[in-house]
Amino acid sequence: LKITPQRSTLPHSNSIPSMRTAVCILFLFSIRCWDGLGFTSPSERLFSNVAEDQVPSDEGSSWTESEVLVVLAKLYYVFANPVSVSRFIHGLGDARYDCRTGSSLPLMEPCEQSRRIIDDWKPTASKFLRLGFHDCLKYVDGSGGCDGCLDFRDMFNQYPDRARLEMPDMMETDNNNLAFAADVLEEIYSRGDFPVNSPALPRSLKDSGKSRADLWALSTLAAVHYAMGENNKACLGEQDFTTGGRCGHLFRHVPIDFSCTINMDFSMKFFTGRKDCLLKHRSEDTEWYRRRPFETSRNEVHPNPHGSGKATAKFFETWFNFSRRETVAIMGAHGLGSFHSSVSLFKYDWTKAQTHILNNQYYRSLIKLPAKMGTCGRPPRYTGGPQGALAPTGWYVRPTRKSVNGGPFLWFHYYKRCPECVDGENVETEGDELFRSNFCCTECATKTAENVHPGCYRKITKDETALSADLGLHIDFETGRGGLPFRCQNFSTGRRRWGTRAILSGNPRQVNLFTTEPVCRPQQLDDGPGTLAMHELVELYAMNQNAWVDDFIPALEKVLANGYSSRDLTLSFDFAGVQCERRNRLFVCSRG
Repeated sequence: LKITPQRSTLPHSNSIPSMRTAVCILFLFSIRCWDGLGFTSPSERLFSNVAEDQVPSDEGSSWTESEVLVVLAKLYYVFANPVSVSRFIHGLGDARYDCRTGSSLPLMEPCEQSRRIIDDWKPTASKFLRLGFHDCLKYVDGSGGCDGCLDFRDMFNQYPDRARLEMPDMMETDNNNLAFAADVLEEIYSRGDFPVNSPALPRSLKDSGKSRADLWALSTLAAVHYAMGENNKACLGEQDFTTGGRCGHLFRHVPIDFSCTINMDFSMKFFTGRKDCLLKHRSEDTEWYRRRPFETSRNEVHPNPHGSGKATAKFFETWFNFSRRETVAIMGAHGLGSFHSSVSLFKYDWTKAQTHILNNQYYRSLIKLPAKMGTCGRPPRYTGGPQGALAPTGWYVRPTRKSVNGGPFLWFHYYKRCPECVDGENVETEGDELFRSNFCCTECATKTAENVHPGCYRKITKDETALSADLGLHIDFETGRGGLPFRCQNFSTGRRRWGTRAILSGNPRQVNLFTTEPVCRPQQLDDGPGTLAMHELVELYAMNQNAWVDDFIPALEKVLANGYSSRDLTLSFDFAGVQCERRNRLFVCSRG
């Protein structure tokens, strides 16, 4: 079954606003849309029916295969064109983006960025993968799960980059930065002809009785399918420069004992029948802020990004009924996307220069396999040791000293490497003057690791980080006040002590703020006799990409069924054999 992209020809209707065709143009530096009744901004149309929105049906109706394939093509277009989709939805220039601070009416105020869209909000594939997980978190009373609603507490927070010992400790995640991705899905949900350069549905998902929660779940599966497909293109050198081609693929530069490409014929199932949250749980309107139909004020239970491996395993066991194996497998989702300091205080990338693809590199970094550091460009660069050798790697833990107790605590991935050089010219941005000299380019090109100048071959960190919740899957440590990791060798060395008081002092004579490299025992938690410990699972996934995919997909399906029994959901679609191909700017999804 092939779905051919076409311009929407939906009829005008005064009784069903979501079915009207809108023609949008650039008008005085902002996007304005004619929908048959008058000019509006895209954001006005997005919220136009919120006040009249009814309590959804008890459960979403089932989907046909043709409907799923059409929506997949729409989602693929969004993933590949996040900037243009952002501009279309909320306009340019003077178009308003509804944004507020505070979690309840007495505390709510318009946020400063309400008239601009920041780069961190772009609806990339990683945002939809994160959205699916956060949607399926339960509420503090144990109810809920995948219900097509988000707690908007802290949704639009912006943290100053230069904050010092003044921000709150980040001891749980939040939904900050996810509203924009949900807004994109709301357009797809309420309009059959969005986005423009994609196939159209004869009726919107909303009008045909689908639940918002089912669409969010499908977008999560689609994001995985897309990002693994992009991995395969990068393996073969087939990505274009608009979708990650400037970064290449690490596995083309390091030896691996498995296929770089992922077998895309895996069975990934889309179940339907999820229920949307009830209207009574949604937030209030104000004169300047229009609530979204998926906005709730109920508090959800979020994981602790500073948690140890034991804490992370306990969270998933309690709130998702996960085994240790499922916990280690689902965390591989962190291989897609980046941190955003302005919304979380966490900086940089889990997998530098690989943020647009999903594979098992996340686990390979955790176990410190020799590698090369990637830098995006035309062409991309991959830098290792002398004469192109692989670079030994490891992890430093650093207090960033932004929060009141010295955190967030980030683990920085170092490479013992040479400087980045292009045709003998040093283009390095890290290290001292010697490391950034052309002398080191010559040294590394002509000498071996044994006789190269030591100042040209050093442990260097650059824009690649992880959380304690990540490292805790492989090594065993505890975390304390403010997320401080402890109970490993080498946290304290000589006269420099590792602790909150020393970290708050900032005195380098009292504490090592930059190169603390703890030596920890392996994480031994397991699922019982005869099962692999968590550290062994990390090592298995690092060395066998298919083993990880085989465990990751069922774990993701289980996340997307949180709060439901097997009797509640109906199998509507299987991704096995599905292909989505770009044809010029359009996508076509088909089976077989």
